[in-house]
Amino acid sequence: MRLLFICKASSEIGMGHLIRSRALASGLKGEIYKASVDFILIGDQNFDRLFLSENIKPKIVSEESRLSIDKHYDVIFFDMLNMSKKTFAKIKRNSKITVSLSPVFNRLKNVDILFNRTKYLPNQKNLPSQVHAGLEYAIIQNNCQKIGAGTFEENLKLSTFPIAISMGGGDAANRTLELLKIIKKCKVPATFWVLLGEGYKYSYNDLVNEIKTDTLHEIILVNTNRNMWQVLKNCLFLILPGGITSYESVFAGLPSINFLEDKNNYFLIKELVGHKVCFYGGIFNQANLLKLNNKLESLYYNRKELMEMHIRSKNLINERSFSKIYDILLNKLKML
Repeated sequence: MRLLFICKASSEIGMGHLIRSRALASGLKGEIYKASVDFILIGDQNFDRLFLSENIKPKIVSEESRLSIDKHYDVIFFDMLNMSKKTFAKIKRNSKITVSLSPVFNRLKNVDILFNRTKYLPNQKNLPSQVHAGLEYAIIQNNCQKIGAGTFEENLKLSTFPIAISMGGGDAANRTLELLKIIKKCKVPATFWVLLGEGYKYSYNDLVNEIKTDTLHEIILVNTNRNMWQVLKNCLFLILPGGITSYESVFAGLPSINFLEDKNNYFLIKELVGHKVCFYGGIFNQANLLKLNNKLESLYYNRKELMEMHIRSKNLINERSFSKIYDILLNKLKML
């Protein structure tokens, strides 16, 4: 099976599309499926570092107008928010099947298949003819591993509260700094692991200056991407802006709280909140952030709630979606 992945990523729009596409591309090119995979990233050349440990060499173009495709593929995957009608039509001619991995792609009704990580969809009108939606289609990176019950129980016994903060690979609005200003006022002893992605463009000195007077907490700045779960497996709680890490945390068994930039994106975490494996903190604003410390202090004294969330999440996303996606594509190709 010949596959092409096309995605967009930048500090402004984030890196979720890139991480998701990379995970699926790597999985389908692995030892089991052995698909032929090409990868085009519309974004920053610096992001080629994110492929160093993969068996994929991406072609990187700075903007959509520079796209050039001279091969024909069985399947072309799109993972982005928007693409011009002209560019999409030109690319579609080079593929037997077109797939979107994004439920908010502006060319969604023009692709053949949508794979969506949750049963909820933002718009029921502009959908392709074939939709596969649900937690079984959540794409999880291979480096994200389930946290064992024994490990989680040991973490629960710690006198300090190990909490991680991950505002995404780009964090265009520098929410990380906003959070540090809030959490340093938390009244319980905690270790805050602050994960900074490849696209973080702000001054580390501003972060250091914000936390250097905090004597109650240990705050550790970590620049990581591929090895982020080596850090997160030692934590009890995770603060997120929604996105793919919300699903990885459920797969791993790590409780989280999610703050969103836009209330219209609540559908992305609605199913997880409904299963009581994560919290919704509301829109990312000062009023909601001020409630965060109360939540952290409550969980510090009620660790049973964290354990219950960990247990509920264990089998919710029980296996990786690669095989389901591959089988659907294979059957679709056989019908053509």
